[in-house]
Amino acid sequence: MKLIIHIIFITYLFSQTSSLSMYGIGEYIHTFDASSIALGDSKYFNGYDNRINYSSPSSYWKSSFSNLMMSISTNVNEFTNKDLVENNFRMFSFTFPIAKDRICAFGMNPIIRSEFAISEIDYTTIGANESPTGQALAFNTDYSFHGGISEFFILISSKISDNISFGLRWSKLFGTSENKYYLNLYDMFTQPDLDGNPSPSYTFSSTDSFIDKNKYSSDKYLLEFRFEYDKISTVLSYGRSALLDIDHTPYYCGGLSDSDCENYYNIYSNLISTENYNSTNKLKEMGIGLKYIVNNQLGVIFEYNSLDSFNSYEFINIFKSENPNVVSQHLGAYYIFKNDINSIVNQSILKFGLFNRLNKFNSINIYDRGVTFGYWFNYFDNKNFVDISFKVGSKSTQYNEFKNENYYSVILTISGGEKWFINERDK
Repeated sequence: MKLIIHIIFITYLFSQTSSLSMYGIGEYIHTFDASSIALGDSKYFNGYDNRINYSSPSSYWKSSFSNLMMSISTNVNEFTNKDLVENNFRMFSFTFPIAKDRICAFGMNPIIRSEFAISEIDYTTIGANESPTGQALAFNTDYSFHGGISEFFILISSKISDNISFGLRWSKLFGTSENKYYLNLYDMFTQPDLDGNPSPSYTFSSTDSFIDKNKYSSDKYLLEFRFEYDKISTVLSYGRSALLDIDHTPYYCGGLSDSDCENYYNIYSNLISTENYNSTNKLKEMGIGLKYIVNNQLGVIFEYNSLDSFNSYEFINIFKSENPNVVSQHLGAYYIFKNDINSIVNQSILKFGLFNRLNKFNSINIYDRGVTFGYWFNYFDNKNFVDISFKVGSKSTQYNEFKNENYYSVILTISGGEKWFINERDK
């Protein structure tokens, strides 16, 4: 992979969220609900039979209340000897009953995110015989990228029989991104140092800047079935999108500052040319999950998930590289603590898990492996829930020169239930 080789041999200053945010159109966000993230960064199970798992549409019908949910996270990446801290919104959702054992919900969450800035420290030199000015030159580059894609979703979740339920989720995908590239030029002079060796010095000359703005739009559906019999639960999930519609607007700013460039194109709007493209493939995701209840307090889960990501054109992708396709395995266990019925905390669950995620590029694989653990409790008559989960992991490649990227995340999910629309539940 070109980008990996680029990172290995050139020294940069980074300010970013994750190394995977430098591919394609950004890094994919796979999970949203802390209740399932604690079980090996999984999607379908949370360790409680009668509660919604907000990452799993087929579980929404299980709550008899109207629920308001929010999930946030703090992420710390240790990459290139720097700690990069980011606070993120993960998900917002509101659910309400429309009939007995049937729920409607809507909400919003990010699915792709990228936020980074890169400044090249070293100089690339051009000799006088190759320079267009006839004098020795040097240059380095700065990059910045921010933006992503979010989805607004509406879903229906319903119980079909005593053992079967389903969830159907439709999403509108939308988002923007801005990619800035700065070419910094320097005049280079060479003088001997105290030992008589040539010592170059650099004097800043000018900057040429280029800005690409992209606007994204698509639709996606996700269909999920849940089968529960005795001590075993199985979930099957399949989702697919339309092609991603991309409006690409390039700007050449020359030596203008970002604000002056924006003002210039506001005045001379006739110079703006927006080109429309589509992704070269559709987003596709599949998954299967299994849960086995060992006894009234202990259970284990296993999941397998795959994602075929959006891919686009080189001049739209970050560093001209594509997003990876992803396959992952997840293993988790939970233990339920029964609290006194008169206590504020009615029930609590301790969770632990392992995950292995493989990001597959054309010529390289990035391995993302780690552990998770978390704690969950409900209070005030089983209507309100708090989940906190911790994820600790490391990303690596088959290239020994590429240092591992270590990271950890803290995810908090809060859900509150009320008896709004409760009469609809009894119809």
